[in-house]
Amino acid sequence: MVDFYDELAYETNPFPETHPGNLATLGRLFGIPTASPQQCRVLELGSATGGNLIPMAWHLPHSEFVGVELSGAQVAIGQRIVEQLPLQNIRLEVGDILEIDPAALGQFDYIIAHGVYSWVPAVVREKILAVARECLTPHGLAYISYNLLPGWRMRGSLRDLLLHATREVTGAAAKYHTAIAALERLQQALVGAEADSQRYVQKEITYLLGSHPSYLLHEYLAGENNAFLFSEFLADAQRHELQYVCETDLHTLFDTTLSGVAQAALGDIEDPLQHEQWMDFVRMRAFRKSVLCRADVPLERAVDVDVFTEFFYSADLRLKGKANLSNTKPVAFLTPDNTELTVTHPLSKAALLYLQEVHPYTPDFNELYAHAAERVRDAGGKQFANARSELVSEWFSLYSYRAVYGHLHPCLIKPEWSERPEVSALARLQAAEGWQSVASIRHQALSLDNFSSRLLQALDGTHTVPELTQLLCEEVTAGALPIPGDKQAQVSAKGLEKEIAANVKHLLSVFARHGLLV
Repeated sequence: MVDFYDELAYETNPFPETHPGNLATLGRLFGIPTASPQQCRVLELGSATGGNLIPMAWHLPHSEFVGVELSGAQVAIGQRIVEQLPLQNIRLEVGDILEIDPAALGQFDYIIAHGVYSWVPAVVREKILAVARECLTPHGLAYISYNLLPGWRMRGSLRDLLLHATREVTGAAAKYHTAIAALERLQQALVGAEADSQRYVQKEITYLLGSHPSYLLHEYLAGENNAFLFSEFLADAQRHELQYVCETDLHTLFDTTLSGVAQAALGDIEDPLQHEQWMDFVRMRAFRKSVLCRADVPLERAVDVDVFTEFFYSADLRLKGKANLSNTKPVAFLTPDNTELTVTHPLSKAALLYLQEVHPYTPDFNELYAHAAERVRDAGGKQFANARSELVSEWFSLYSYRAVYGHLHPCLIKPEWSERPEVSALARLQAAEGWQSVASIRHQALSLDNFSSRLLQALDGTHTVPELTQLLCEEVTAGALPIPGDKQAQVSAKGLEKEIAANVKHLLSVFARHGLLV
């Protein structure tokens, strides 16, 4: 069996949980004096085309980034981007993890291995942990993601199906189309199925049918795909003098996310790591994104709330319905993918409304609290306005679910644009290269369609908004560019211009909120 990394590049997305800013705040919560993301060294093992590392290097010009990737074809794509920008603080290198010389690489404040550990042989996994131990600075952090037992066994059934269906097929494209056909056949066969296991598989099939081809090929048809118990991963890390800090999905550390019955059943397990292992069994968890540090680093297992309130905050949420700032009636806020989050305390609601208005600007906690308290008082909720501790409690819950983001350093950008709007050279280049998403200032993937990609490329600071509208209108009229919904066939020329003008202004607002405008 062969892998397809030279035939089909992995989707070039940023992974916000791997960003040094995110890792730095997590470390601080557990008593580790992590390096500032503004001045640090970052190593990524399995850096692919650089879609994760390049945006970090762009936004953190005083930090240094090194990527090591086995596929020369993928490194060449990333190197072309780096050279065109140009960036002087990043190196993307072709290399085999087994051949890495830690002494030659030097030490790093943050080491990332996303989508690597489960997909390589045991000898490479050992080397990843060895590199982490040898190359981490005394207070450095290593991020490693991996497939997890027992939950992966359910997904593994689809891997069994796809390996069987594609066993006599060669080539990435042919493998992919055969795999899609097999998934569609199974989806049809499961219509009306009622067993929980069958419903789980149906949900996974739906996800796979809508995912990027690289995910299906590299995840389900890779030559290696291994899953582990959390306790097994811990034992391997400990042999390399590394210790577990936390998950980037911080809420999974707390049993309050389980039912009361489950909490009672696990209540007598005193060892916190054994407790986490048992929570994996209860949740049937299939994937972890674990943070490690050196074994000689003193850790505080209880989260330091005082440190938490020293962060700067951002959130890209929008209110659904009424705010209800004078009572504790639950309110829903929507994430960019329309996931609903329930918030109850008036101060939390008001704080989220404030972040919604100023995003991507990041106030500190005191500013956030002051604005929220004033808004709650004005709405008639005076009795709630001084409940700072309750705001801290619900705010931490939102942070642990990564609905709210904490930062060590402020972002002072406001969501606005000039007469001749301009986006960063990075965003224009990503769009010109045909990437399906661009990285926001918060290291999140902002998906692009043909229209938004073309607009990004035109935002070089030389056009006014009316000129941009005219430019895109001419391209749409000529048939060179579709507008969202393909409405040009349904409206008059005047109506078409109005539709495009509205789309341009909407997208400028989106780009501004994601910190793409300069």
